[in-house]
Amino acid sequence: MLPVGKRINQMFRIKKSNSGYSRVPSKKELIERGFAPQNGKIDVLFIFPPSAVAERYGKEDMGDIGGDMIPLGIASLAAYLRDKGFGVGVLDCPALRIDADEVFEIIKKKDPAIIGFSTATYTLPRVIEIAKKIRDKLPTKLTVFGGSHANVAGVETVNQYDFFDIISYGLDGEYIIHDIAKKYSEKNFNRNSFMHDFAMLESIKGIIFKKNNVVIQNPDRETIKNLDELPLPARDLFPLEKYMPLPNQYRKLPLTNMVVIRGCPYVCTFCDQAGTQARRRSPSKVVEEIKDCAERYGIKEISFWDDTMSYHKKWMNEFLNLLIEANLNIVWSCYAAVNTVDKNLLQLMAKAGCWNIFYGFETGVNELSQNILTNRKNRNFEKMKQVAKWTREAGIESRGSFMIGMPGETPELAKQTVQNAIELDPDYAQFTIVTPYPGTKLQKEIKQGKWGKFIDEDFEKYNMWEVTWLPEGYKSVEELKNMKRYAFRKFYLRPSYIIKRILKIRSFEDIKRYFNGGMGLIKAFL
Repeated sequence: MLPVGKRINQMFRIKKSNSGYSRVPSKKELIERGFAPQNGKIDVLFIFPPSAVAERYGKEDMGDIGGDMIPLGIASLAAYLRDKGFGVGVLDCPALRIDADEVFEIIKKKDPAIIGFSTATYTLPRVIEIAKKIRDKLPTKLTVFGGSHANVAGVETVNQYDFFDIISYGLDGEYIIHDIAKKYSEKNFNRNSFMHDFAMLESIKGIIFKKNNVVIQNPDRETIKNLDELPLPARDLFPLEKYMPLPNQYRKLPLTNMVVIRGCPYVCTFCDQAGTQARRRSPSKVVEEIKDCAERYGIKEISFWDDTMSYHKKWMNEFLNLLIEANLNIVWSCYAAVNTVDKNLLQLMAKAGCWNIFYGFETGVNELSQNILTNRKNRNFEKMKQVAKWTREAGIESRGSFMIGMPGETPELAKQTVQNAIELDPDYAQFTIVTPYPGTKLQKEIKQGKWGKFIDEDFEKYNMWEVTWLPEGYKSVEELKNMKRYAFRKFYLRPSYIIKRILKIRSFEDIKRYFNGGMGLIKAFL
């Protein structure tokens, strides 16, 4: 007989087949679903590189707790190119559970002309592994590197690695990848001819490349003013049955994620989206996409991944009223900043189906907030408490983001941040270690000798859970790591918190979610 702990774990584990779909197709079927050829050809294959949820949290084992969702960036790029007549393919490696060797075998079989990587900083080593193999064994393939790391460290990447032909950077990739694919097709998909036509390459805005071993960064591509021009993301190409949110981040299944606002109006020094402004799709277009998700895929919940969905109150009110009028029986969650909501808006959000808001509180310590400029979005701790109270009164749950290891922080100030979290009392709290991502204002400040010193510049550790720099107020890396553990224990091991969660149990699904979330929390942080 299995030990009691393992039997309980088997009993409550959320299987992927329980994600709301009656059957999970085979891995082979799901991979095939990701390819939409034109004239028998795949012109562009987009790859979301291999990674596990545990790696994203800097842990070896968190259990099978979910956390994989559609990579919306490549879903939008694939949809746009398909609409323009190109054959496309997508590989969401984390969801499909495929590694670098399997990716390479699929590339050989499908024979795409262009291979595009969408890369965050922490997945860079995996992308390099795949790209190096392509360059060594499939030298005629054109490789394009994009994503958040390309946006902040594109020049450094092309200087350091010769596996990538083109770096695509900027806030919108649709027009850039279309320009690349169109001009490459005019060269009959001949890599040598394409990469040596420097006049042509210099005409493509938003790319970085090498000309006779000299790095050339072309001017930025203009941002897309009317986001309604873009087609809906190509969700049909992705393994929808394999997606499962983290246990505390959903109420109904099936669920899909959605982005309807690009950029952020705030200037937090640690964020690679700082100062990118914000552009919105029309409220009617957003409701159209929600309706499409419900009717085509049976979606019952939307997780909005916009940095600050509620930043434009007039837009938000129009969207909420249209959603209520549509009567789609959809629940949803979103991200918001304290300064962007009020009591009336929160009540309307609840009426429209919002059940959870993720607030980027970061800290209630005014000195620390000013150091990272989060006071622009959160004003002060009193305002945070007021908004937390309004949210509870509206019947909306909240998750709160808090940071440990901020510029100017000492262990004493970190404990104040933890106490802030307890006073705000969100349903869930996330305590991340400040990570100075390449290209951010914070990284530049630390490079200039301000705030502290870098400890580790291994990009695999740039996941917000591992220590990559040490603020001046800390004696050692271990002291900072211990502070993160202190934060999680202090918040989650309160008897009042545990009792509150138990009292919120309403269904067997709640039991499963809480059990899986609790097990992941214990393995990873406690």
